Amino acid sequence: MASLRGIAVSYLGISLAVATFGFGGVALLRTALAQTNIGSQVIVGNAAPAVSAVVLNSGSAITLTANTTTPVTVSFTMTDSNGCGDVFYNGNVTTTAFRSGVTAACAASNLNCYVTVATTTNNCPSATTTTSTANATITLSVYYFAQATDASSSFTAEDWGAQVQVRDQTGATSTATSTNRELNTTNAINVTTSSLNYGTLAAGVNTGAVNQTATSTNAGNSSTTLRLSASATLTSGANSISTSSQGYSTSTFTYPGTSTALTASAVTVTGFTLTSPTSTSVVERATFWGLNVPGGTATGTYTGTNVFTPLWIP
Repeated sequence: MASLRGIAVSYLGISLAVATFGFGGVALLRTALAQTNIGSQVIVGNAAPAVSAVVLNSGSAITLTANTTTPVTVSFTMTDSNGCGDVFYNGNVTTTAFRSGVTAACAASNLNCYVTVATTTNNCPSATTTTSTANATITLSVYYFAQATDASSSFTAEDWGAQVQVRDQTGATSTATSTNRELNTTNAINVTTSSLNYGTLAAGVNTGAVNQTATSTNAGNSSTTLRLSASATLTSGANSISTSSQGYSTSTFTYPGTSTALTASAVTVTGFTLTSPTSTSVVERATFWGLNVPGGTATGTYTGTNVFTPLWIP
């Protein structure tokens, strides 16, 4: 048989090499294909967040602080399969604390509806974390005149609740509401006058038509009247001026005029009322004071203590 030498054949991308061997045999050698790379792709869709376990004021009734704001917490749990940072770093949280009669859709009011879109205190590690669930707390500053809902209030059939709405970076939302809690009545006054200074009076002389003024403001969330007493009479060393030598009235007077004599036991001031505040605008009223220094009183600087006590009125 004739020998074939140096002939190469290409067929369907396969190269065949033909070589001769002794005895006229023919061998076919296949070359390897080149390496091929193919791409891969997936689109990760958005998972809506979920909010749960909303708790108002740690589950307790709310007691306000006179004449200032009180921190009231709202805590909750948020879960987002795209990572908790999808809400806490790239989205937002809206928290509403509200009197139940105005509902969570209320307009912001320091009386009955506290709304905030704010950064929360939370344990979400970062914006890019793979952690899906995080716990969070937001603190609201509730004013002293926020409307009470307890048995002494005008809203005895109501209470306060909290609603939390979480929103991720795509705008997907979830909302949950707490169990409601009472907001207690706070009956309080703030006396803005530091002292009653009758000046210098001779023994046997009174203040006449010159009155000292003590101004009281409503520092709570209920209407109140006023009770007055002396816890310590005017004294100078071993000497004293009787408690009843001081007189008070709700209007100016010429001593003793329309005044009521001060006593050691609390007495309700007739005709004195401070209505419930509805804003940070001060609700205030004055009492007017005079003094008679009895004849025979020794010289000296006499000091004492008068007590102003609020008295709740329905």
